[in-house]
Amino acid sequence: MERLIKIVKSLKLKTKLVYLLLLVGFGLVVVGLIGYVNIQNIKRNMDTLYFGSLLPLSELNSITSTYHNDLASSVYQWSNQLLSDEQASENIVRGLERINTLWSSYLSHHKRPEEMAYVNYTEAQIQTIGNYFTQVRSLINDPDHSHPLSLMSMDENIQSIHSTLQQLIAYENDVAKYEHTILLAQYENALMQLILFLGVILVLVMGLAWMIFARIEVQQQQLIASSETLKHLNLKLEQASYTDSLTALFNRRYFNIVYEREFKRSLRANKPFIFMMLDIDFFKQYNDTYGHLQGDAALQAVAKVLKATLQRPGDYPFRLGGEEFGIILTDTDCKTAQIIGEKVREGIENLKIEHKGSKILPILSISIGGICVTPTVNMNEDALIHAADTNLYAAKERGRNQVMFSNQL
Repeated sequence: MERLIKIVKSLKLKTKLVYLLLLVGFGLVVVGLIGYVNIQNIKRNMDTLYFGSLLPLSELNSITSTYHNDLASSVYQWSNQLLSDEQASENIVRGLERINTLWSSYLSHHKRPEEMAYVNYTEAQIQTIGNYFTQVRSLINDPDHSHPLSLMSMDENIQSIHSTLQQLIAYENDVAKYEHTILLAQYENALMQLILFLGVILVLVMGLAWMIFARIEVQQQQLIASSETLKHLNLKLEQASYTDSLTALFNRRYFNIVYEREFKRSLRANKPFIFMMLDIDFFKQYNDTYGHLQGDAALQAVAKVLKATLQRPGDYPFRLGGEEFGIILTDTDCKTAQIIGEKVREGIENLKIEHKGSKILPILSISIGGICVTPTVNMNEDALIHAADTNLYAAKERGRNQVMFSNQL
């Protein structure tokens, strides 16, 4: 009773372990939330850095390139008669459309209030240069070319817009560096918070775990001892439930389990099912002559022969009751089974146990009735037991101390 109380007390440790698990889970949730918030902040800054600075830089550089490589280059080629009027005019139209598209894309990104002055000034410059190239296109399309085109004026305009765009690009570069600095700072801050919180959680968990396992260590030996005792008792109970106490053979209860199991297994595998019934000849007269104690000794001797003869994993000897025994053989054929039955009979006869009350021999003997069939779906399990019992009766009718075997019901 005292040991049972200790076991019940030890079960309280489960509650403490639950608390520990809840604490760890709560800590992980908090860490996850902190990590999520900080990752979102970092992502927001990355978006700002990428969409607010890096992409605009690419767009501004593309605008500068268009002014130089598309517009100015086309005008120079036209002036040197390397391009026709139509080609030069078309190149100017395409270049201005590309610049307007790139600038619109640039304006669609997030802009801080402090950079709008740069943006508005640059937009005014782009419009002015755009008007200039529109006039240049008109001059190119003029069939008389009555108005001369000043390349110096174009160079001044290109240089002016180039300078303006470079100032805006330099500003965007500074913004990108600033955003990168902020991003690194937030990342390091998030990392430090995560490490700090995990450290606190780890210390708390380790402290609580030390307290719990200190108690567990004290009670562990008691639990192990109780477990071993229960295991030993369970083993004894299991053996007692399946074993005959006198002969140590399997009992009638376990016979019912094995019989049904092996019959179904033989049915599935389409293999022979073998069952034998054994009866000690004139055992009542033996008990009357030598007494029940000697009769018990005779039963134990028969059981030893069965154990010695039936040693394969698929051999099952049983004491079914009184002087009646049973044998189930698996994974063998009918011929071998009959040979095994003969070995059992000879083994009992070779014991040379005196039996003055026997009407056939002066020594103890047995009669065996066996059945060996391959089960079918329509076959009745009980019919096999009846067939074996019938063969046992026939063996007794024919003079006992013999094996009667049949291969059909």
